[in-house]
Amino acid sequence: MLGLIPVYPGTSEAAQLQALYIRAFPANERRPLEPLMTDQTGHAQVLAAMEEGEFRGFVCSLIQGDLLHIIYFAVTENQRGRGLGSQILAAVREASPGMRLLVDIEAPDPTAENHLQRVRRQEFYLRNGYTETPVRYSWRGEDYIILSRGGSLTPEEFHRFWDDLSHSISNAKRY
Repeated sequence: MLGLIPVYPGTSEAAQLQALYIRAFPANERRPLEPLMTDQTGHAQVLAAMEEGEFRGFVCSLIQGDLLHIIYFAVTENQRGRGLGSQILAAVREASPGMRLLVDIEAPDPTAENHLQRVRRQEFYLRNGYTETPVRYSWRGEDYIILSRGGSLTPEEFHRFWDDLSHSISNAKRY
């Protein structure tokens, strides 16, 4: 059975998570995860997805008010295509009743080298009940779209999320 457990620096899950993180995200999108793992404010969470005692993936999120923003999410390469990603999203949703869940995806771009991957990622989230919001932004040279589940999101709410979070977590805007 799939479960989510908190991850802290120095654990075997942290090492596995870090290795997958490096493989799954391009260098321009990666930020240090240790500040999220050691957050004492309750605004950040780093969770390992475990199944039968084995590491299967992870989800990192930031929380402010009724918004839970998934900022990093990945499933181990040899476990993809089994529905684990959908199970992980469902577990996050079940653990966060009443929250609006947000994900950001690279905007589809026919000229991008990974255009098909971007389209598949968007389709994955849409299949899992997320809808497109009007929120668009650029970060570190990449254009993103915000998808939500549990209610829509305005650009003003998105900016307020980051403004409020930056008062609680130092360097929050780095993420």
